Amino acid sequence: MVMKINKKARKNILTSRVIGVSFIFLSIFIVEFFLKTWCGVQCIRTGYEITNALNRRQSLICKAKNLQIELAHLKSPQVLGKVAKNRFGLTIPGPDQIVIMP
Repeated sequence: MVMKINKKARKNILTSRVIGVSFIFLSIFIVEFFLKTWCGVQCIRTGYEITNALNRRQSLICKAKNLQIELAHLKSPQVLGKVAKNRFGLTIPGPDQIVIMP
């Protein structure tokens, strides 16, 4: 008689309720696995974007410094004199060309 009770107990273990609960837990585990993987991928992608933005920022800072140096060079009197003479044909006025305003 003892053997019959054990067999009945084993048969009743896999009821539809147990299978349903097991399926729900397995589904939650799979969803959690995919969410964790997705979050990891997004974190890595965001890290790459941050690195690219920092590199771009550094290159723009370097370019801005170069442009400031070039602007200072173009504003120098020697360069302005060359441009005025070559491009516009201007010369330094002679003493007879100077008009003093009262």
